[in-house]
Formats: sequence, structure tokens, C-alpha cells
Amino acid sequence: MGDLMSKIYRWILKENPNLQLTQEIQREYGLHKIIADILSSKLNAQEVKNFLNPDLKDLYSPYLLRGIKEAKELIQQHIALKDLITIYGDYDVDGITATSVLYLTLKKLGAKVDYYIPERLVEGYGISEEAIDKIAQRGTKLIISVDCGITSVKEVEKAQFLGIDVIITDHHSIPKEIPQADVVINPHLPDIEYPFCDLAGVGVAFKLSQALIGEEAYELLDIVSIGTIADIVPLLGENRIIVKEGLKRLNETRNIGLKALIKASGLQNIEIDEYHVGFILAPRLNAAGRLRSAEAAVRLLISQDEKEVKEIAEYLNQENLNRQQIENQILQEAIQKIKETVDLNKEKVIVLWDKNWHPGVIGIVASRITERFHRPSILISLGEGEGKGSGRSIEGFNLYKALEYCKDYLIKYGGHEMAAGINIEKNNLEIFKTKINEYADTVLSDLDLIPSLRIDAKVKNEKIDIEIAKQVQRFKPFGSNNPRPNFLFEGLTVTKVFDLNGGKYKKIIAQKDKFVYELMLFDVSDKGNDVKIGDIIDVVGSIEINNWNGIESVMINVKDLRIKLPLFSYYKNLSKIMVEYQPEKKEIDKKVDYIIDQRGINNKWEYVLKLFKREGKTVVIVNTVVELKSLLRYLRKEKFLDFSLCNGDCEKENGILFFPNSLKPLKYYDDIIIYDIPFKKEIFYRILSHSQGKRIHLVFKEADIYYNLKSFDEIFPQRKDFIKLYKFIEEGNNILFKDHLHPQLNLNPIKFSFCIKAMKEIGLINVKERDNIFMLSKNSVSQKVNIEQTQIMQQIFSAKKEFIEFAKFIVSQKI
Repeated sequence: MGDLMSKIYRWILKENPNLQLTQEIQREYGLHKIIADILSSKLNAQEVKNFLNPDLKDLYSPYLLRGIKEAKELIQQHIALKDLITIYGDYDVDGITATSVLYLTLKKLGAKVDYYIPERLVEGYGISEEAIDKIAQRGTKLIISVDCGITSVKEVEKAQFLGIDVIITDHHSIPKEIPQADVVINPHLPDIEYPFCDLAGVGVAFKLSQALIGEEAYELLDIVSIGTIADIVPLLGENRIIVKEGLKRLNETRNIGLKALIKASGLQNIEIDEYHVGFILAPRLNAAGRLRSAEAAVRLLISQDEKEVKEIAEYLNQENLNRQQIENQILQEAIQKIKETVDLNKEKVIVLWDKNWHPGVIGIVASRITERFHRPSILISLGEGEGKGSGRSIEGFNLYKALEYCKDYLIKYGGHEMAAGINIEKNNLEIFKTKINEYADTVLSDLDLIPSLRIDAKVKNEKIDIEIAKQVQRFKPFGSNNPRPNFLFEGLTVTKVFDLNGGKYKKIIAQKDKFVYELMLFDVSDKGNDVKIGDIIDVVGSIEINNWNGIESVMINVKDLRIKLPLFSYYKNLSKIMVEYQPEKKEIDKKVDYIIDQRGINNKWEYVLKLFKREGKTVVIVNTVVELKSLLRYLRKEKFLDFSLCNGDCEKENGILFFPNSLKPLKYYDDIIIYDIPFKKEIFYRILSHSQGKRIHLVFKEADIYYNLKSFDEIFPQRKDFIKLYKFIEEGNNILFKDHLHPQLNLNPIKFSFCIKAMKEIGLINVKERDNIFMLSKNSVSQKVNIEQTQIMQQIFSAKKEFIEFAKFIVSQKI
């Protein structure tokens, strides 16, 4: 029935900054290079300026939005005639706030105004003809829709037939046919000249408010920001200005309803940001429309009655608790159904139904199912003869097109790429599930079902301190199209591990070079529980500020973590040298002036220490892990610490160069000690060629060959390794990480990579690669195969043979 495993991420590193722009940003705004790199990789110079300094003066004139001028004139006419104006809103937070903003605006102008919010469970989304009849009976002469109406062709015709003027304000996608309303305002209309098309429904209402009351509309930005955040529109451009300014006003709001909601939510005396709005305030406003009528939420935002708003705020708080209980119950039932009825190895879309599921909550649960399993999901609440469903999708799967493919089995459907709703007859449930998965098989690969974790920057030699953490805060407000940046930290050594809050959270103290980091895992999974002191880990996380008793410190909020093989870089470089190394022939024929032959010396340690203590600059070239550790132990025992350990440029006059990437540092030294045997004869002669005018000390001996071969065994696969990996795949484990240890497999990642190449070459397995993962599946092979005859294994055998021949020669022959 599928594996309910902890989430696996593809790590996607975005490293394409505009270096010239990076330097300009550093100079202009005083930002650290790593922060400037992130900005230059996604914005141009003008966009950076607007992004870092969002300002109300940069809002576009509302009159650039087609229909605003005509809507303003029509509204003014009806106000002058003292006609009743009805605002027709939606029942979500965007619709609730849009209704409230326009209501308060029209009240400022002395209009006779009311509003109408359809009930989700009875009337459904959008304008209905039944609602038009009710509104007409009130004596309404003008309807202004907010956050809906762009598809309401027949409903607008009916309103006009009844003598009602109609202004549509909406932000949803434009259908093939739009209503013939008196005015239609939508930033997505074709051939529109408005510079920013991603306004929320409340954003469009705000532009109309701007036209009607000018800068007085800014007083409503606290409400506008809530709807903008809740509707998950891109927090860039005008939306960024709206939310940034709106949050300032929200923290000092004079709206008594918002004050009451903030108090009821426990947010008084807290600086409210986009998180508090998105996860605490907005769900309470939404709860009313999900379970009953959203009218109470509008009343909260427009009322001037202290007693009323207090009662409504407490009511919304309770409704939110009810919603959470219902949501959690449905979520647990849905997960149980997945365990029992869904084969996640075959079904790429999760389709579930139940007669007891509340139709107002299934959309939220679908979001949580999609987030948890990273695949499209549709949850359906069954009624008497039909079901109402709500779906959520993932990147790369257009849910609306999928429903279009299945339209013969649906009563009706609607939505967009990432979210949609359906009505379906009960007897079509199974065939619908089959058909939508049939469509998914044509557009989604197995790799698409692995969630991606986008990395904005790799931390290299930077110290991530409180100053950089504060510079990250300048990216706020975070949200859609502007998520909190993720950073990659490689090669951290775990020094301490703490379980917090009964094991729900985990704190890890980790170190790299001189830098110490506090890592917090708020979503503790199997990988978090594997971490122990001494592990080398790679971490992806966001940089945040922890404030404890007034003391600020840097905290890394871990999104994903992988345990790394100790000395991974060493083994990776060794594999490249043995299999891919190409000698530079022009360098290996040069002669060396002075060789001091100490091959076979009994105590290499003492010899090194003697040279270290002598006048002059001495470097020791060490190639194997065992030899390095034994030398370091000896020097510590002798309490001699006056040296640098490096694989590039060493900082001190005494250096231990461990399996160096470059031989250029040799030019700095007078004495060069070749401590053990290099893995390639070409490297040995390259060392000599870089050492003209130097004293070369040879101190290796025949016994050292054993340690070289031990290093080979760490990465070169044997028959037992192939058997282990093949059985692992047979057991259904098909996703493995590049460059990281898999706790169940416990195989050196370099050896694992060699195994994969050989098994793929001979046809035993299929391999798909993307970012930091391999996806593996086994093939049925009819005839017996000899894996040792593969090209990669022949390269390995050849490299080992060449080394042994060279090593035997170099320890015994005169040089």
C-alpha cells in the first residue's frame, strides 16, 4: 500500500549571481556578499532598490487599471442618487477583507451600502442567480463584486434585466467569455497596460478605494495586507508594498475588530508579521466561512460596536478550534485510508472520499496531504447522490487540465493549475480515480513526485553571524515568490545533540573550522534521530534570529539534513585520480636538484619533527588517512603544534599537505617530505617537477603500500557490495542520496556510485538522476552477467594494478 516514509528532498542549488550587480549591491546597500549574491541572482538593479525599500509613493496610480475611472463615476452617480449599493464578496479571507475595504470606503463617502456573502455549503462559490433575486428584493441599484464575478455571465445578465448596474472587480484568470457588466476591472484582462497583474482580490478593491478616497485608503492597509497574505499571491511589486506598510499599520491598528481578534488570538504585545497573519489571524477569519457563514468575519472588520466585535472575535476563535478538530480528524482518517487503499508506488494522484467529511474543510486537508506526500490530492465529501471535492497540486501537474481530461465523469469542475474543486456522482468515483491517474502517468515522472528544496546560497568561508541574520530580515515580508532564503552548510561536525519539548524538537550544536552553529530541527524525522556526536553533516536551512532574555543569537532552522561520510572529499578526490586522472606530460620530465633518500627509515615521525624544528620552511605530503592520523597523534604526543594541516595553501612555515588539490604551495617551501606513496606515478613525478631548487626527502617504505590499498578498499566495490545494493533495491528502496550515507545501506557513497555505474552499464538496473538523488529500479536480466567485465570495473582494476606496479618499483629502485 505504499511507503509512508519521511520526506525526501531534491536539493536544487541556485548559483548564478550577476557578479557585477553583486558588487554594486554591496557598495550601494552595505550588504554582505552572500546576501548580495541572492539578490543579484533573481532581481535587476531597479528591482533590488524597490525590493529593499518598498514605499507607498511607488504604488501605481489606480487610474492605470482599466475600468477604475468608469467604476468611480458610476459609484458616484449612485451615491448622489442615494441608491442602495451591494458589495458581493467571497467567503474566503480575500473576499472577506475585500468586502470590508470597499464597504468602509463607501461609508466614508456617505453611500447607502450593504454586502452579500454567499454561504459555502449552501450556495457555493461566486455569484448565483438566487442571490441576485435576494439582492434585488432589497432594492439594490448597483452591485459591486469583489474577488469573484469574472465568470458570472448569466448572473450579470439577470441583474441587468432586473435594472441593477454591475461592476465586476476580480483577479482570477480570464475565461473565454466574460460578463457584459457595466464595468469589469481585472488586472489579467487582455491588452491591459497596468504594470502589476498579481494583485489579490482585496488588492483590486484597494485600487478602487484609492480612486474613490485617495490617500485615505492607506488607513485600510491593515485589512488589505491580511487578505493579500492569506490569498498567497506573490509578495513582490505592489503586493510587497501593501503588506510591508499594512503590517506596520496592523501593529498600530485603530480598527476595533482587528484589535479584538488580535487579543482573542493571544497576539497582543507581539510584533505581528506575515507568519502571525498567515497562520493565526487569517485562519480565524476563514473559519467562519468554512463551517457556517462568513458574514460574521465581515461584521468584525466593519463594526464600530466594542461589545459586538469582542463577541465575534471570541466566536471566530471558537470556530477556528472547531475547524482544527474537524480538520485533524479528517486528516488522520485520510492518512489511514492511504495506508489501506492507496498504492503510492502506482498511484500518482491521491483520490479519497467519505460521507462524513465536512466539505468546508477538505480543501485544507487536501493541502496537508499534498504537502505530506508530495503528490496531487483530491478529497471528496459525499452527499446523497453526489460528492463535492477539493484538490491541491504540485509543480508540474496542472490540476485544471487533469480535470478537463476527466470531464466526462464530472458534474462540474473549476479552478486553476494548483487548486480546484469538483462535483461528481457517486458511481463515477472509481473511474474518475483511474482516469486522473491515467493522465498523471503521461505528465509526471517518479522524480516529479520527490519534493524539491531550493537552495539560495552555499555558505563557504563566511561566518554567518547576527549581522548577516539581520540582513536576511530585510527580505521580509516573506511569502509566495519571496520565501525565506535557504542556505547550504557543508561538512559541519556535530558536537552536541539535545532533545527538546519531549523529543518533539531537536537542537544540534555543530562546528566547522572556527565557526559554531546552533541548528534547530522543528520537524524531527528519522534522519534527525540518526544524528549523533561526531557525525559530519550537510544541512539546508534558513538563517533566523533567536531572542532569549534580550540576547540575540543566530539560529539555523533546519529544512533537511544529511549525514556525510567522514573524509568524503578525500575519497571523492581519490576516485577521480584513480579513474579520471590525466597527466600533464610536459611537467613529468623535469629533473630535481637534490633528493635525500630516507626510504625505509624506521621512525618517520621523528624525522618530520626534526625538520619542523629546524630553521627553514618544511612541508610534508601525506596521501593516506592512516598515515596522517598516526603522524598527527605523534606530534600531539610530543606537544608540537606549530604547523598547518591543509590540502591547499598552508598558513604556517611548517605544513602538512594532505592529499593536495594543487602542488603550487610547494614553491613556498625549502624542504619537501614525501611521507607515503602517491596513488599515481604521474603525481609523484609532478611533485618532483614542482620542486626544482628544493630538498626532496623520501621517507616512505614498502609497508606503506598496505595503507594505500586500504584506501582503495574503502571506495572500490567488491562482489558483496553489488549483492547488498541489488537486494536493497529489490526490497523497494529506490531513492538514494548522492554523496551522503544511507543509514540502512551503510555503504561508502563513492563505492555506491561505482556500483551504480557498473550495474547500469550491464543492464541490471535503471538509473535516473536529478540534483542530489538517484532513483533506481531493477531490470530482469535473462542471462548471467559478469559485472567485472564492465568498463568502469576494468578501469578500477587497471588503476589498482598500475599503482601496485609503481609502488613496488618506487620503494626499491634507485631514483
